Amino acid sequence: MKHVIALLLPIISFSSSAADPVTLPMAIQIQKLADASLCEAYKGDASPFGKAMSKHCRDRHRAEFEALQDEKPLRACIKPGNVIDDDVRKCMKGI
Repeated sequence: MKHVIALLLPIISFSSSAADPVTLPMAIQIQKLADASLCEAYKGDASPFGKAMSKHCRDRHRAEFEALQDEKPLRACIKPGNVIDDDVRKCMKGI
């Protein structure tokens, strides 16, 4: 089943890039759903493909997080002692 999904991913990717502007938002959502399902299917897999998928999923998640606009200033989210960590970044992004 995992291999079937992996084989369908390039087809979905190609069809979403060739979609007309009316159906493009739907194609983007289908692509995101396919990526999320692949990430979930290969979570914890020790095979080389599983490791590559894990890296891809981490990178994609990090890129999506960085693409979010900051909603709060750093001053409102900073911890005592001027500590800046992942919790502070999430606070700034509004998560």
